[in-house]
Amino acid sequence: MTRFMIVRSSEGAAVDGVSWAFKAIGSQTQGRFDFMVGPVGYLTGPPLHVHAVQDDTFFVLDGMLTIQVDDELFELGPGDFASVPPGVAHTFDNVHADRPTVRAVNLMTPGGLHDFFAERASLGEAEEPAALKRLAERYGMTTVGPPLRAKLGLG
Repeated sequence: MTRFMIVRSSEGAAVDGVSWAFKAIGSQTQGRFDFMVGPVGYLTGPPLHVHAVQDDTFFVLDGMLTIQVDDELFELGPGDFASVPPGVAHTFDNVHADRPTVRAVNLMTPGGLHDFFAERASLGEAEEPAALKRLAERYGMTTVGPPLRAKLGLG
């Protein structure tokens, strides 16, 4: 068991195709959490989804992050915090072309998101929608709607 962790600003676990730096992953925290920091570029957010067992928590460092929780939209700026419990549909994105890239902290409790992304990267360029769906389901994630950009008619 790790007694404590110190992760410097230039450090963190990387996953191919993921721009976020994983500062702590479930295998380092006895499965308790994944902690990552990263950018959310313009119109790059995920589809509306649900986590079966994970709380999905965000803290905005820079920019304006738009979060959808069920059917409600919220604008989060620097210093704002949001946490979505398991079973609640949500997504997020940077929908403001005229603003800088969002930089945020994401805390997943319990951990496991890093492992999902690592396995997804191993699928390669030819990832099939059915294989991605099975992988997401193994990690307790279900897509329940389109990305925010589609909902807002932006892309």
